[in-house]
Amino acid sequence: MNSNRSDKRRLVIISLSILVSVLLVFAVIQQAFDLNPFLGAPERQTSLLLWALSSLNVVLLAICSLILLRNLLKLYFERKSQQLGSKFRTKLVLAFLGLSFIPVIFMSFFAYFLLNRNVDKWFSEPIDRALGNVEELVRQVRNDSNTNATQGARYLANHSALRKFLASQTKANFAELRNTANDLDLALILVSDKFNNPLYVYKQNEFYPRSHPDFRKTTERLGLVDWKEGKPQLAPAVFERIIRNPDKREATITTVDEEGKDIILAGEIVHAEDLQPLANIIIAYQIPGDILKLANQISQSNKYYKTWSTNRKVIRSNYLLLLGLITLLILFAAVWIGLYLSKRITIPIRALAEASNEVSKGNLLHQVNCPADDELGILVSSFNRMTAQLHESSKKLEQTNRDLQNSNQALEEKRRYTETVLENIPTGVISVAPDHCISKMNKAAQEMLACTLSNDRLRIDEVFQPGDTGEIRTLLEKASRVGIATKDLTLRLRGRNLYVEVTINSLDATNNPSQGVVMVLEDLTEVLKAQKANAWREVARRMAHEIKNPLTPIQLSAERLLKNYLKPQSDPLLPLPTANPGFDRILKECVQTITQEVATLKGMVDEFSRFARLPAANLVSCNLNTIIENTLTSYNGRFEGIRVTKVLSPALPEIKLDPEQFKRVFVNLFDNALEAMDHSSQKELSILSSFYPNKETIQIVVKDTGQGISPADKEKLFLPYFSTRKQGTGLGLAIVSRIVADHKGYIHVEDNVPSGASFVIEIPTR
Repeated sequence: MNSNRSDKRRLVIISLSILVSVLLVFAVIQQAFDLNPFLGAPERQTSLLLWALSSLNVVLLAICSLILLRNLLKLYFERKSQQLGSKFRTKLVLAFLGLSFIPVIFMSFFAYFLLNRNVDKWFSEPIDRALGNVEELVRQVRNDSNTNATQGARYLANHSALRKFLASQTKANFAELRNTANDLDLALILVSDKFNNPLYVYKQNEFYPRSHPDFRKTTERLGLVDWKEGKPQLAPAVFERIIRNPDKREATITTVDEEGKDIILAGEIVHAEDLQPLANIIIAYQIPGDILKLANQISQSNKYYKTWSTNRKVIRSNYLLLLGLITLLILFAAVWIGLYLSKRITIPIRALAEASNEVSKGNLLHQVNCPADDELGILVSSFNRMTAQLHESSKKLEQTNRDLQNSNQALEEKRRYTETVLENIPTGVISVAPDHCISKMNKAAQEMLACTLSNDRLRIDEVFQPGDTGEIRTLLEKASRVGIATKDLTLRLRGRNLYVEVTINSLDATNNPSQGVVMVLEDLTEVLKAQKANAWREVARRMAHEIKNPLTPIQLSAERLLKNYLKPQSDPLLPLPTANPGFDRILKECVQTITQEVATLKGMVDEFSRFARLPAANLVSCNLNTIIENTLTSYNGRFEGIRVTKVLSPALPEIKLDPEQFKRVFVNLFDNALEAMDHSSQKELSILSSFYPNKETIQIVVKDTGQGISPADKEKLFLPYFSTRKQGTGLGLAIVSRIVADHKGYIHVEDNVPSGASFVIEIPTR
C-alpha cells in the first residue's frame, strides 16, 4: 500500500517537473529570442500572451512555494513528533539550503539590476523616434500608390481610346487602348457595361471577352466577378467600394497569385459625351518592386514594438517572476535533494525499527522490503534472515500448540456432549462433594427436587427434608465404603411425595476420595401409578367375576317371590295364608330394596368391568374443538347459575383420536366440575384449547371454581377406587387417565386461581 502511494507520488512529481521545465523553456525562448514576428500574433494576442505568461509564472511560483513550504512544514512536524530520523533529515536539509541560498541570493540581485537596465535600453527614446519616422514613410508610400491608382482609373475613363474601343472593337482601337494601358503601367483592365455585366478583361497585352476561359480564371481569382448561377456580375463588394459612390471610393490593395506582385485596384464610371453612364472600368495598378511588402513588414514590426513597449512593466514582471521561480526551483531542488538523501538513510533505519516492533508483537513473517545497496542493505538482509529463522522456530512451536489445542478441543467436545446428554435425559444426576455439598445437578434433578442451583453450592439438608436427609447420608457413607449404593425412597417435597430409586456411585477410581460421588435419581412415581392401576384393573376384573355370578339368582329369586305371592291359589283344598294386612306392603318393599341394591351392585360391577377392559380406540381424524362443542350441547339446561367461558383456538389441527372416548373424558370432567361447584358462591366453568407448533402439542384446560383438591389427594386422584365424593366410585378420573394415556397423552391437575381445580390435558399431534 505504501509502495503504491509512493509510486503515484513520484509519478505526479515527475509529471509536474516536466511540465514546469517545458513551460520555462518556452517562456525563455519566447522572451529572449523574440519569436513573435514569426508567430504572427496581433496586438491583442500579444497582450493575451503576456498575461498568460504572467499568470503561468504566478501559478508556477505559487506551486513551487507551496511545495517548498509543504516539505519544510512536513519536516518540522516530523521533528516535533520525534519521528525516527527526523533530526538527521533536518540537519541535512538545512545544510543543503545553506549551501544553495547564498549563491542564489547574489545571482538574483545581479540578475535583477541587469534586467532593469536592459529593459530600459530596449524601449529607449531614439528607437521610438526612428520607428515613428519609418511608420510615416510607409504611410506616405501607401498614400502615393493609392493616388496613382485612382488617377490612372480616372484618366483611362476619360480617354478617347476607351470610348472608341467601347464603340467598335477593331484592331486599331484595341491597339490604341493597349498603348494607353502600357503608358499607365496597368497590369489589368476589367470593362463592364453600365448594368455591371462584365464584357472584357485586359491582361498581358491581350483583351479577353467574357466567353474566353482566361476571363473567368482571372476575374474569379481576384474576386472581381460573381459567377453565381452562370450569370457573371461585378462583385457587389468591389462595385460598392471602388465605383458606385464617387465620394467614398477608395483603392484596394490585393495580390496577384500568379506572380506574387502587390497591386492596387481602382475603379471609375465611363461617361458618354452627353455625360450619361456608358460603362464601368476596374484597373489593377502594379506597385514596382517589393515596396508595399516592405512597408507592411515595417508597419507590423512597429505595431509589435509599440505593443511590447506598452507592456514593458508586464515584461519586467514576467522576468522577475521567472527569476523568482528559478530561485525557488533551486531552493526546492536543494530541499528535495536533502530529503532524498536523508530518505536513503532514514527509511531503512525506520523500516528496521518498525520491523523490530512487529517482531516484538509476534509478527515473525514481517520482512523489511526497503531498497538499500550499501551497509544498510547488509543490515536489512541480516535482519530478514533472523526473522525467517525465528519464524521457522515459531512454526514448530505452533504445530505443537495446535496438537495440544486439538486434544483439548476433543476433550471439550466430549465434555459438552456429556453435559448435553445429562441435561436432556429424564434421570436426575447430582454431583456431591466429599463435604456432602451439591456442586452440580442437571435439569431433570432440578425439576424433580423443585430447586435451582446457583453459583453457591447447596447442602444436602437444604435440598431434602429432614426425614430424607438421614437416608441420603447413609447411602453416601455406604457408597464411599463399597463404591455403589442403591435404594428406593419416598421423598417428601413441598406437599407431595416423590417415589425415586436412588443410586450413588463413588468417584474414587484413581484412589482419590476427594472427588466425591454421583447421585442418580430415577423417578418411579409414574411407574408406581401404572402398577397400581394395573393392580386395580386386576382387582376389578376379579370382583366383577366373583360378584356378578350370585347377583342374577338373587334378583331372580326376589322376582319369583313377588310373582308367586301375587299369583292366585290353584288348589282350593290348601289352607289360605294367614291374614296379615301389612304383609303385602312389607313384601313389596323388600323385593324393591333387593332389586334396587342388585341394580346398584351391577352398576358398580359394570364400572369395574369397563375400567378393567376398555375397548380399543377407534382412531379417526377430528377436531377437539368440535368434540368439546358437541359435549357442551348435551349439557343444555344443566348449566343454570353457572357461567361457562370458552376460549377455543381456531388454529387447532385435526388429529387422529376416538371421538366417543374423548366425549366420555369431557363428560367426566364436566360432571366433576359441576358437582365441585354445588356449594360455591361463584360458579364458573372455563374450557380452553391451545396449539403449540414448536412442541407439536394440543392442550385442553378445564377449570372450575369449586373447593379445589388438596396436595395429598392430587397424587391419588387418578388411581382407581379413589374419590373425594361420598357417592363416587373412584373410577371416573381413572378411566379419563386411561383414555388419555391410550392416545399417548398426559393429564394432570393444578390449582385454579383464586379457587378451584384446573385439569390440563396434553395430546401430541403425531
